[in-house]
Amino acid sequence: MGRAHSVPCLPAPVLPAVLWESMTSASPLSQQSFDSLDAMMKAWAEEAVRLAAADHGMTLDYTPDSIPRLETVLSARTPVPERQQEEATRLWGAYYGEIFRRKYPGEWIMAVYPGQLNSGRSDAGDDLAMPALDVAGSHVYPLLKIFRRLTMGPAEDLAAFYAKVASALDAKKGREA
Repeated sequence: MGRAHSVPCLPAPVLPAVLWESMTSASPLSQQSFDSLDAMMKAWAEEAVRLAAADHGMTLDYTPDSIPRLETVLSARTPVPERQQEEATRLWGAYYGEIFRRKYPGEWIMAVYPGQLNSGRSDAGDDLAMPALDVAGSHVYPLLKIFRRLTMGPAEDLAAFYAKVASALDAKKGREA
């Protein structure tokens, strides 16, 4: 089995530890038990689709073409108060991740972001894992990208990131064929 690759590498984030430590919040989904990480992420993605339609009249259909609509929803919902960032990251990150997973079959896993260990943070050795996608040995961190989008704004362009990751995954797939 080959070594897992992260696609693409981003600067090491400075994340509040609470974002990845607990998977609980005020949402009814947070009170549910799931048989797997995959089932949990799919449920959060479905809730994102429901909220986008109910609150913003936006149809999210799990295709790359829906990313601009996701951006519109996120713009309408920001700034996100710090106490709600974990839930918002999980909700919209699950949807964003499902866009990747449906195009590039993979599975949800818990993974430590590789830049975290060399970030210089005092808690960097704590190995805080987060949901990520394993796509043929490459790790994609959609929740991290959504967290950055929610906290840093539209400069964290989701469509551009998707294109960059898709290009890298397509190139890798071509090399393996």
